[in-house]
Amino acid sequence: MPENSSKAHITPEFLFISAIIILGIFRISAVFATQLNLGPDEAQYWRWGKTFDWGYFSKPPLVAWTIGAVTSVLGDAPWAIRFPPTFVHLGSAGFLFLAGRRIWSSQVGLIAGLSYAMMTGVWLSSLLMTTDVMLLFFWSAALFFLFRLRDEHDLFSAIGLGMAIGLGFLSKYAMVYFLIGLAFALLIDRPMRKAVLTFRGLAILIIPVAWLTPHVIWNMNNGFKTVSHTADNANWGTDLFHLDNAIKFIADQLGVFGVIHFPMLCIFLLLFVLRRGIPENRDTTILALIGFIVPPLAIITVQAFISRAHANWAATAYPAACLLLGWWAVSAGGWVKKAIYAGFAANLLIGGVLVTYAALPLHTQESLGGVNSVKRLKAWPETVSEVSKLVQQHNATAIIVDEREIWHGLDYYGRDGIISVPVRAWRRQDIPKSASEEAPITDADAKNALVLSYRKRDLKNLLADFRTNAHVGELSISLGGKYKRKFQLYLVQGFEPKSQKPEPNETP
Repeated sequence: MPENSSKAHITPEFLFISAIIILGIFRISAVFATQLNLGPDEAQYWRWGKTFDWGYFSKPPLVAWTIGAVTSVLGDAPWAIRFPPTFVHLGSAGFLFLAGRRIWSSQVGLIAGLSYAMMTGVWLSSLLMTTDVMLLFFWSAALFFLFRLRDEHDLFSAIGLGMAIGLGFLSKYAMVYFLIGLAFALLIDRPMRKAVLTFRGLAILIIPVAWLTPHVIWNMNNGFKTVSHTADNANWGTDLFHLDNAIKFIADQLGVFGVIHFPMLCIFLLLFVLRRGIPENRDTTILALIGFIVPPLAIITVQAFISRAHANWAATAYPAACLLLGWWAVSAGGWVKKAIYAGFAANLLIGGVLVTYAALPLHTQESLGGVNSVKRLKAWPETVSEVSKLVQQHNATAIIVDEREIWHGLDYYGRDGIISVPVRAWRRQDIPKSASEEAPITDADAKNALVLSYRKRDLKNLLADFRTNAHVGELSISLGGKYKRKFQLYLVQGFEPKSQKPEPNETP
């Protein structure tokens, strides 16, 4: 009998499944262990999830639906709200593994799936419930079904692609970049055209329209709140053109895709343009994938230069980038494969440190430093406790805040009667500019309201909206280290709002 006959053959499928199980156990353990509070956006999505609707103030509905479904079973604890991301991200990695295996090989699928699962941004996102979680899942699913349709020409793949696009849009409007990539793929890839531009391809149009129609109707009936908020995020009405913002955005991608994988992606794109050092590939698959990568990165970099952009706004570039790096590593081998494997190690180290830090006790986190990066996720129960005491002390009829993050923190951690009076957000303008401002301040609220003034530059205008006011002290909540959550406290009566306009780029 040959010596090697008893040795089990370890397949890429086995390695991938083993890796995501280990990652899943590690990350979900951190979700249960972390003492970090919900962030304001997570608290906002939780509040929306209490009521089913086809849209909400600033986001499409799927993140709220997901939280609502999970908390209806598991309850409202922070770990329950953060329960889905780990599994959803691993599902995204699974779709990329399947896509890489279908297009090229199981080895490509392994590298693509693990590149996604170990992205630095995915490590962090696995601990937070954000709109990107569901968006990237449906984006990855859409890539798989698109290339499956390209091969199979079957109705199942067309339906899967249509469902993924429609639900992707209900996750986040950034799904529009997928349509740009699809249009480019149809333009340059003949097999894709033959598969999509058929009768069965109508499913790719009809199903997303069916999903989006109720959302569009909701927006029409609600003053296009979600759409207008998305436009407001572009922030083109203030000081424009900032080269430093564009440079910072590009540098931030090292923390999203990876300190080695992002430079490798840039090197690949450069070599591809120069037609040097890239293995021969006679079909147009690589070029089609580039169409899903470059538009988000280019458009958001321009947005960052014009005004501003958050690091995650171009996250949709990276599912296709994972497939591209997988193909490059397998087909080129040598230094390319070694560099991409080194990227795994770097992302594993950085991501593991991030997740471990989040799972540590708060006093240990403070002793290690880094408090500034997590201060928005700390001391909300303590804040609510002190505010509740002040409400009783001053016999307040309502709490009025001037910052949306404060409103959402008080709303979530003051639930179930912990805060016994309404919490209202003061409006800078005549119409609500955030979900926190949707409920107006009533005459009953303003009989003897307690103002928590967080934004110093707003204080004069806020107090001017009331007939009387009296300063009754200040509140300071320690967030660890030198950081504090500080409020000036006022009692106000008689709400008589005046038209206000926000000052640009306000800071607390």
